[in-house]
Amino acid sequence: MSIVQNKERIGRFTSSNIYKLIPYGSVPMTPEELIDYKVLFPKSRKKNRDGGFSSLGETYIKEKKLEKRMGATLDTNAYSQSAAWGLACETVIFSHLGLDYKMQSQDTFSHKELGEYWSGSVDLTVPNVKVAEIKCYQRKNFGFYADCLMQKDVDLLREDFPKEYWQIVSNSIIHNVDKGEAILFMPYESEMDDLREMITETWQTRFIFEKENWELPCLPDGGYYQNIYIFEFEIPQKDKDLLISRVNEAIIELKK
Repeated sequence: MSIVQNKERIGRFTSSNIYKLIPYGSVPMTPEELIDYKVLFPKSRKKNRDGGFSSLGETYIKEKKLEKRMGATLDTNAYSQSAAWGLACETVIFSHLGLDYKMQSQDTFSHKELGEYWSGSVDLTVPNVKVAEIKCYQRKNFGFYADCLMQKDVDLLREDFPKEYWQIVSNSIIHNVDKGEAILFMPYESEMDDLREMITETWQTRFIFEKENWELPCLPDGGYYQNIYIFEFEIPQKDKDLLISRVNEAIIELKK
């Protein structure tokens, strides 16, 4: 069964898309708020303030309403070579990591108190210590994400890669840990023969066996980029609090 068919995900906000709930929209000020605002900015004609959800968040909430009504996911899990490549690389990267890690990408976990509305699937955990998310991007996105992770800067990760960042934050809350880890992987050309030996040839992965290395997202040996980047960080409590608050606001909208 595909993970998108997991009943623990249907109609729930999931870690992989939770970033959509973070940006604020624009809502009218109350008469009291407008009076206070005019005292501070008498020449301003502004009548709205930040609040609610952006159009991205509103659409996401509407989609979850539909899933609850249908009792089925809206995600058809359409096949793509990029997705198949990522899954193949996840199998390989496990051999690069320590024995403390536990692979759980096919499992879905629910939030302890808000499990009816909030769940997530995490790539890796070190139980009771941290959660980790693996990304195996195509070359352009790999380069941008690698440049970010090399800076070891939480604020930069949050700003430039909100989808990846808030996925980690969400799963850290669900698993009740304070550390997150962003992992990025792209095999060297010298690793490609080993990669092909480690994966099973199916119709989904046949292209990996049929294509030349230069046609696949792998790295020349000895170049600027490494094959793996790992950025472990303490998750700011303020970001946990913000996400919990935004999910609670979204639940109110979901119930309407």
